Amino acid sequence: MKKTVLSVIAGVLGTLGVLFILILVWPEGEDEETEREPIQTQTASAATAEAVSVGTDASSVTVMVYMNGSDLESEWGAASVDIQEMIDSGAGENVNVVLQTMGTKKWRSYDIASDTAQTYLVEDNDLTLIRDDLGQLDCTAEDTLAEFVGFCKDNYPAERYIFVFWDHGGGPVYGFGYDEWQDEDDSLTIAEMAGAFSEYPDLKFDIIGMDCCIMANLETCYALAPFCKYTLLSEDFESGLGWSYTDWMKKLENDPGISTPLLGKYIVDSIISDNETDEGGDSACMALFNESAVRNLFDAWKTYAYKNENALLGNNYSVEHVAKGRGFLSDWASDESDVTISDYYISDMLALIESVDNESEAAKSLMSALKASVAYYGHTSDKNELTGLAVSLPYGDSYFYDQLCDVYGDLGLDNEYITWLGKFVDTDGREDYYDYSDFESGWGGWSQYEEEYGGNTCSGGSCEYYYDNCYGYDEEELEEDWTYDYEEEIWYMYEEGLLYLYDEEEDMYYCYDEEEDAVYYYDEYDDEWYFYE
Repeated sequence: MKKTVLSVIAGVLGTLGVLFILILVWPEGEDEETEREPIQTQTASAATAEAVSVGTDASSVTVMVYMNGSDLESEWGAASVDIQEMIDSGAGENVNVVLQTMGTKKWRSYDIASDTAQTYLVEDNDLTLIRDDLGQLDCTAEDTLAEFVGFCKDNYPAERYIFVFWDHGGGPVYGFGYDEWQDEDDSLTIAEMAGAFSEYPDLKFDIIGMDCCIMANLETCYALAPFCKYTLLSEDFESGLGWSYTDWMKKLENDPGISTPLLGKYIVDSIISDNETDEGGDSACMALFNESAVRNLFDAWKTYAYKNENALLGNNYSVEHVAKGRGFLSDWASDESDVTISDYYISDMLALIESVDNESEAAKSLMSALKASVAYYGHTSDKNELTGLAVSLPYGDSYFYDQLCDVYGDLGLDNEYITWLGKFVDTDGREDYYDYSDFESGWGGWSQYEEEYGGNTCSGGSCEYYYDNCYGYDEEELEEDWTYDYEEEIWYMYEEGLLYLYDEEEDMYYCYDEEEDAVYYYDEYDDEWYFYE
């Protein structure tokens, strides 16, 4: 018997945007010809097509939390707060939450040692010590990360894996981590992250997320693409709240087979909701990135950037956005820092496209690639004009560029691009910051790009949008109206209560009628639709 499961996102139901999926199971039959024989029954079985929450068959998950407490814990106990959120989730039976604690001179709760790194497991509504006396590990060292990943893989094997970096972030050049026991300039670069993950070629994470500031950039996504299906990152400085762990970990414990995009949506929405309602909240944005499309995005960006070189060099397109929350070490509590995103040379990709060139073929290709890469985006209702993903251009900063060359070179980015970025160090436009006010006042969210670049729906401050139409495919008949789901590897189109699916491998079309709760398949020989059961 040949069984094929065809799954596709069917829509967003209700104001919360709850995703549902249509699961179609190929019927038993002796061969394909028999299976495709027209069915003469006049009613479809309810079991034929069932609208269910997006899911897989996985029954176990290991979540690895690389927790560098830093000054966030020693000064304000932020790591302890998040540990309590993880404990409150009730994880432990279906989900292994494994934490490695390090990098701070004072842990505020749970008797966690500060003079040595330790490893803990969340279970039985508590925190269990499983490794002690590891020494004062350097969390900014590649081998520390690699060892932790290997330990979790060997001792807590599961059907699915998620990785979370917890601490400060410094963008694609400065990377992750401020370890209070190490030199303040030490950090874990995105190239070192890639090096650590590459030691386990058989391990593929569903999500690699960063509970850190300003890591949602093209370069970080590029570095992590070989090791995960999705990344979950913030383009902005994070508020003091960071991620909200209880709800999404509880959902994962209750349904370890939940689909990765839906889980990512829950994580994003919980972060945005907390910042909207908690008195410690602030402006926030968070995005889930489809890593299968990132390499093509990088190629599209280079084509666009080279074409628009003069314009890019003529102004400084780095965003001047003030730090808050976790954004700057000494001013975290008072929020008085004058550090801005421009200090890290972060340019929002969508804002840059709209401000420099949004009409050329290179621009349209880049926008198409960008839409394919960003699977879900949320922001607080104060309308944070950052739109999901950034890129770094080193305007007037030779030190930053020197660091960039080292990191990007270690990462394996091509020398032509790295050399080209050097032009931004001495450009005359380095002091002329571009005024994004027209874009900010005119941007109505991702929904305004719906017609040209693929469907999306918005609810409150969060926007969800599907992968770009025909991205990476040549089928002319699919270009206008169909969308490709990268995770399920199937085309779909949803309109007027009908869900159409096309399976390239089987060369078969299907249709689900929601009103009749009936499934049909298309017989190309008869040029007719038949009931499917």
